[in-house]
Amino acid sequence: MKASGPAFLFVRRTSSGAAPLPFAEALEQVRRDLARYAEKDTLFATHLEIADDPLLRETVEKYISDGLTEQKAIEAACAQICQTFTEIDDEYLRARVDDVRDVFNRISRAVAGETTANVDVPRGSILVAEELLPSDTVSLDFDHLAGIICHRGSTTSHVCILARSKGIPIAVGLPINAIRPGDIVEVEDPLVGTLPIAEKVRKAGRKLFANAGSVQDIRNAMKAGADGIGLFRTEFLFLSRPDMPSEEEQEAIYRNAIEACNGKPLTIRLLDAGGDKALPWHSPEQEDNPFLGVRGIRLLLANPEILRAQIRAILRAAADTKMTGETRIMIPMVTRIDEVRTVRDMVSSESDLLEDVNGSIPVEIGAMIETPAAVLNAVELAAACDFFSAGTNDLTQYVMAADRGNAAVSYLYDALSPAMKKALEMTVDAARSAGIPVGICGELASDPRATELLLGLGFDSLSISLS
Repeated sequence: MKASGPAFLFVRRTSSGAAPLPFAEALEQVRRDLARYAEKDTLFATHLEIADDPLLRETVEKYISDGLTEQKAIEAACAQICQTFTEIDDEYLRARVDDVRDVFNRISRAVAGETTANVDVPRGSILVAEELLPSDTVSLDFDHLAGIICHRGSTTSHVCILARSKGIPIAVGLPINAIRPGDIVEVEDPLVGTLPIAEKVRKAGRKLFANAGSVQDIRNAMKAGADGIGLFRTEFLFLSRPDMPSEEEQEAIYRNAIEACNGKPLTIRLLDAGGDKALPWHSPEQEDNPFLGVRGIRLLLANPEILRAQIRAILRAAADTKMTGETRIMIPMVTRIDEVRTVRDMVSSESDLLEDVNGSIPVEIGAMIETPAAVLNAVELAAACDFFSAGTNDLTQYVMAADRGNAAVSYLYDALSPAMKKALEMTVDAARSAGIPVGICGELASDPRATELLLGLGFDSLSISLS
């Protein structure tokens, strides 16, 4: 989708009429505001979850007890928590940095006695901004906007999701220094458009699933008409907190996730930590190359207490819910068949222990195909799996031996290269031979330019990011 119009340069405005508040009162006021916003826009529910997280309060209060002023303590806590997310090589989780920073900015303004002032944008304008935070959307009339250009931001940010839901093309990561007020500018957004993907998938008689990183994401996906969740990331439960989440905490989240699917399939990916996703409460040995080290299923097998607790929580949630939808467990970073067998054995033993109380607990177990070894072992793996799902983000960089975060080799990071097409073809062929379904949940599935190719290769489902 394209749009053009006169540039309106966005400047964030605040007014100072409110009384300054102590941190605790400011946090409570922000929570009330977010709860009010969330009633009208469910995307703010994520911000409310951040404000409710005990880690936020505890981190700020620690810096205050160390002698920092409240404003400095808020800045330090924000920097510490955001740093955890910026080091993660996962676009969805990295995009949550904007959400965390925005919540902290709200608290900081409340402590200073400032409020956000509305911005009057002429109708038909292209809004040009260094960055747009979710709180900025409250001050903008989106009905006046023809398009948006941002220098900083993520394609999975709140602002991008909101703009695209209103049919407004938005582009991020573009230089804006040369743009002057009133300049006629054009914005093209190739991703406004899960609709073209949906039309092609449905026409081919396949399933259109969604990727999700929270229960609210699942609710949004169901409202958008998704056929299920092809990837439910569970890292948000384990990151940026001082201790491991209890089995009870996990069970509650998984139960809510299953119920939010309203009878449709839910694919829960086991904790995919390690590498660039460090667990604050877990101290592994230093690794020279963590991306090829103890991560994904390797970390879980090296710490079976983490794996067993997550499996129990999933099984108990699946048993307790009244929904009849299919619950699936997906194993990340698989390379060998014994990894799948170990997980399957653990699921079986834990299910047997719970069965006396809850009855049969049917769950399917599958592998995320995101390593060259998984592709080459796909025939053997398929015999031990109930489904496959191709994770093209990691698979591309491993197949091409090109770090996707390294600009010097970015030309090699091509999910549609001949080598990748062959890897995807081998994955589908192995699944077909074994009679198990095969989907794709990497970023490639969300690219409308790749839809026909993926359907032609024979994928049964595409799981896309709703952005």
